[in-house]
Amino acid sequence: MPFTVMRPAELYALRREFCHPNWPTSDPDLERRKEALERYGPTALPALRVQWQFQREFGKGPVKLFPPKYESHRNLSLPGFIAELHTALLATHDHEYLFPAIGGGLLANANFSYSHWQPVSRGRPASEEFTRIRLNQPQLVTSRRPIPDVPATAYAGKRLYLLRHGGKECLDEDGHSRIAVETRMGHEVAGVEGLYSHVPLTMEQEIADSLQTRWLRFVASEGEHWKVPSPTALPFDLEEWWKQQVKAAQDLDA
Repeated sequence: MPFTVMRPAELYALRREFCHPNWPTSDPDLERRKEALERYGPTALPALRVQWQFQREFGKGPVKLFPPKYESHRNLSLPGFIAELHTALLATHDHEYLFPAIGGGLLANANFSYSHWQPVSRGRPASEEFTRIRLNQPQLVTSRRPIPDVPATAYAGKRLYLLRHGGKECLDEDGHSRIAVETRMGHEVAGVEGLYSHVPLTMEQEIADSLQTRWLRFVASEGEHWKVPSPTALPFDLEEWWKQQVKAAQDLDA
């Protein structure tokens, strides 16, 4: 979220045909696909398309696909590390959405903020072992690992949506054009500035490059923290991928 500044509902509804490396070749709209291929191309700047969001009609019933908030359809250039992760993740499943829920359903139904983000931002104690009786068979349920709260940062104990706001702060801090930043956010710029401005490909490339550098600076600051084992099976060899990121961060410093 901080590297794409996408809204949560847009991330939940990110369909595989609008993800790198499929998009723009897989875009179902012929005119839009032709225009995007001319701009990005199969070997040029990786990008994705924000085409949908998940919402409940009038706040009730099942989640459905709706246009993004304020009809803010847009293309987003991607830093290299996110393009690699999306490519690897898509190869592990055939779900129609990039981020399916653990059980294979829709992540929009999983209350991601409560079930996943809150334990990360606030921490979670370990649960105790207990015995469950099912069909007259005692079963020992293993304890849940504790999750330490994040360090005292702007995100500690805060809501998930602030990751999007923090992403904008990074773009502003890196000195990108206001029109490029607001376009990436899915906002319209009012007045003459918004009417006569546009975002050339060079601006999108500059954003992708600065986000990649920011990512590698983060990797370099992690030290040995990345070696903490995951309590659950990972969909692909993230450990080997992370070693490559560490090497790239060292090369950046060199």
